[in-house]
Amino acid sequence: MRRIYILLSMLPVSLMAQNFTEVQTSMNNFYYSAADIADIDNNGTMDIVLNGAIDSDGDGNVDSTYNEVYQNNGTTLLPYAGLGAGANHLGDIRFIDYNNDGLMDIISTGLSYMDVVNYKQYRFKNTGTGFVKDAELPGKIYGSVEVFDFNHDGKSDYAINGTQYGHGGGFGNTLDYYRNTGAGFVMTENWVDGTQNGSFKVVDLNNDKLLDLVIIGSDVNGVPVSKVYMNQAGVLTPTQDLAPVAVGKIDFADFNADGFQDLVVIGRDGNDDGYFAVLMNDGTGNFTPQVITGTDISDVSLSVGDLNNDGYYDFVISGNEDYNAVVKTYIYDVSNNKFNEGTLTGITELGGPGLVHMFDFNNDHQLDILLGGFDWAASDLPSLTKVFKNNSTAENAKPTAPTQLNLTKNGNRFNFTWSGASDDKTPVNALRYEIMVGSTQGAYDIARYVVTTPSWFLDLDPAIQNVYWSVRSIDASKVYSDASVQSVLGTAEIKSDKQLVIYPNPVSDKVYIKGEKVSEVEMYSMDGKKLNISVNGDQSIDVSHLPKGVYLLKLKIKNEITTRKLTIK
Repeated sequence: MRRIYILLSMLPVSLMAQNFTEVQTSMNNFYYSAADIADIDNNGTMDIVLNGAIDSDGDGNVDSTYNEVYQNNGTTLLPYAGLGAGANHLGDIRFIDYNNDGLMDIISTGLSYMDVVNYKQYRFKNTGTGFVKDAELPGKIYGSVEVFDFNHDGKSDYAINGTQYGHGGGFGNTLDYYRNTGAGFVMTENWVDGTQNGSFKVVDLNNDKLLDLVIIGSDVNGVPVSKVYMNQAGVLTPTQDLAPVAVGKIDFADFNADGFQDLVVIGRDGNDDGYFAVLMNDGTGNFTPQVITGTDISDVSLSVGDLNNDGYYDFVISGNEDYNAVVKTYIYDVSNNKFNEGTLTGITELGGPGLVHMFDFNNDHQLDILLGGFDWAASDLPSLTKVFKNNSTAENAKPTAPTQLNLTKNGNRFNFTWSGASDDKTPVNALRYEIMVGSTQGAYDIARYVVTTPSWFLDLDPAIQNVYWSVRSIDASKVYSDASVQSVLGTAEIKSDKQLVIYPNPVSDKVYIKGEKVSEVEMYSMDGKKLNISVNGDQSIDVSHLPKGVYLLKLKIKNEITTRKLTIK
């Protein structure tokens, strides 16, 4: 018996079954649904908004469109706010803090049972105690919404892809971009050619800190397309045609931890055959497909994340296969750079059209699953909405925050860089980051969102001269680190353009500051502790009493502040 135990314990993590238990919630069962996940009340637990249709009177017939926010109390999900009559289904929904007040607002697009001709989008503002309708505009169906900051001004923009009916002009597919001005949104119609029954993502593909775009779906002639658009000085330029795919989904992750975002694509090709592949990024935004065979799924949903707790991104899909609902996971095999189908137990298999999202429901650092769709095994084909808790007891520590933050300012452009983050499982190259920038200490009213590179820039209003900022690391299980120490790195850390030399560096006893006169000096250890030092009349600092290690000097020169790293040997 002992020998059997040893053999089982040596099984690769990727081959072990992932076991789940359903969480009992108060959510409605949504048909033709979409969802998004965020912390709406800033209490540290992830909440859910759903867009779809429901059977409101229980007679077995779907009769009304309904969007609702559900609040997570750590144990279950409870109704928090309905979003009013005329809400949407057959579309998409996203959280977005469009007014930078620290509260997640909502964009919903789709079709309403109250008006089956005029597709709508709504913006709902978070008041702190609920949501109010802030805007009602033309919307789209059979598409998707993505949120991003395309022009780097700190304000979250968004785009909607899909089908829209124009009176007198018939149906058309466009991808429309809504630029956030701070006072409203300016729409660019048909930013790139849109698709129906498709998906798109806005992500930096070549680590130049400019956001690129990938889109799949059917064009205006019903022909599947898949295109990569690279951002060239703010203009999205088509650079690669991928294998054409429609009626599908795409998502991105740095699967092989080389520092560049890869893609996973699943859908139907021009012959209505299944297409399923991971597209590996060569670092320039050019992709090579790694086709996954043996799976032919329609009406598919897709979500990425580290499901088996080895630190690398995996993905889960749901949909219909041979007229059966299926939910499958694909685990990244690090040694062979490929994906193997894993095993899920305890999951109710729900098919499309539906949704799947991996998220950490109960803050145990394991990814749980939100699943919606049709129960094709039931005679009345109900569409259900469920949450399943991951029963894994494997340890997964949260990542450490970056320790080496640096900010330079050139005109109105603030350039942020950071390093020093780590994780017990996820390689440093595969970490993502939440950057938080504010006008006062502890605030993030200028920018707050997730990026995929350890650097970013913001082009801010000329009136903004000083900013406070910090960064959180995010591992492949979507676990956030604590925030980096803002008291060290957040107080208007702007490098002076004047010549400044710190010497010698490394130093053992006394360090000198050469350049313009320094009016204030502060010194910090890398764990954020402020040290007792002073600057002498010859602009020297005695550091002989300090232990060996790396420190940060913060120097004030003519109301500008610069930070410098100092090594004591």
